[in-house]
Amino acid sequence: MIRSACVAAAILLLGCGGAVMAQEAPSEPTIREDTTTTSPAIDDQRLERRLRATFGQVEAFRGITVGVRHGVAHLEGTVVDPQRAAEAEQLAQKFDGILYVENDVTAETALADRVTPVVSRLQEYGQRFVEYLPVGAVALLILLLTWGMAHWVGRWEAGPRLRVGPLAWSLVRRVVQVILALVGLVVAFDLLGVTSLVGALLGTAGVAGLAVGFAFRDIIENYLAGVLLSVRQPFRVNDIVSIDGHEGRVVRMTGRELVLLTFEGNHVRMPNATVFKNVLVNYTLNARRLVVFEVGVGVEEDLATVQRLGTDTLAAMNGILEDPPPFARITTLGDSSVTVRYHGWVDQGQADFSKVQSEAIRLVKAALDEAGVEMPEPTYRIVQQAAPDSTAPDEPATDAPASVRDQARAADVERDGRLEAQVDEEANRPDEPNFLSE
Repeated sequence: MIRSACVAAAILLLGCGGAVMAQEAPSEPTIREDTTTTSPAIDDQRLERRLRATFGQVEAFRGITVGVRHGVAHLEGTVVDPQRAAEAEQLAQKFDGILYVENDVTAETALADRVTPVVSRLQEYGQRFVEYLPVGAVALLILLLTWGMAHWVGRWEAGPRLRVGPLAWSLVRRVVQVILALVGLVVAFDLLGVTSLVGALLGTAGVAGLAVGFAFRDIIENYLAGVLLSVRQPFRVNDIVSIDGHEGRVVRMTGRELVLLTFEGNHVRMPNATVFKNVLVNYTLNARRLVVFEVGVGVEEDLATVQRLGTDTLAAMNGILEDPPPFARITTLGDSSVTVRYHGWVDQGQADFSKVQSEAIRLVKAALDEAGVEMPEPTYRIVQQAAPDSTAPDEPATDAPASVRDQARAADVERDGRLEAQVDEEANRPDEPNFLSE
């Protein structure tokens, strides 16, 4: 009995000691398997399905078979063009997870296999063309109508009530024509379902218009200046004008330049922008034009008599108007001469201005010579005083001599129409447009 009690006590002590040791010993980490990680085979299958689906959407790649193993894609099959094989390889390399691509795709060499896709596409295009025939016919009819209207508008002529220059009216017609043509194109493209093409064309036209505007800035400036000049009409055909130092008769004005015929028979072409910016003198717009010339007489002469001699001569001339009458003004008092300026009005519709001016100078000089009026040179002379002459000098004439008045009445001042005839001939040439009215 004592032995049994001792054994039981020993077993109890051993159990308590093991429990204490178990509590004091550190616990070891537990390793668990991650069941969420997929296997490489599953990834390969997923990539293979994605590649096949993508290649199936591209008609040129439908003959290619795809296989993926350990991230390496293997392509096989045939394509029509060798370029397609390279494109298929580039497409496969863009997929995440593809490490390398083995490209065994070959180009089809059989004639039948290369022609068949082309024939099928042509058949498809033909079928679409037949389907679009009614819509295309309506679009073509709209284009023909709008372009016909634009052509009809181009033949419009401005009525007499519209005070619009020919060049401005031409610009208005051109703008209306362009608007009608654009409306027809937009409606036709909308019917055909290619409105995106319209936007692309408009964008391209805007960029192209900006580039053309910079490249042809001078041409556009001249054209706009011509339009403004055509609206204002500061001159007409055969008008005598002076612009930027050039003087002559107006022949024509085009969309870019003004053509003058000088009195020497030369053609001067001036850009419209130059004409618009510079000072312009029109000698024909007012029928009355003033003849002005100067004569130097001696300081000892009776200036009132000199004035009267010249004005009487001018008043007796053909071509010089009686109303307003001729007049003279003393302008300069020099050391050896006095300058007298003579004025007379000419009716350019009845007389030639250059002829009247020439005859006026000649006849006034003849009147002054016959009256004994001295017209000295600007020089200094030393005069020795002589004994007084008992013979009294003749009194100077106060009126124009009769012979001079007769010459003045018979002076040829009729209009010389030879230069005007040349201008009319040049203006009526059909090879160049003329936006001026006669």
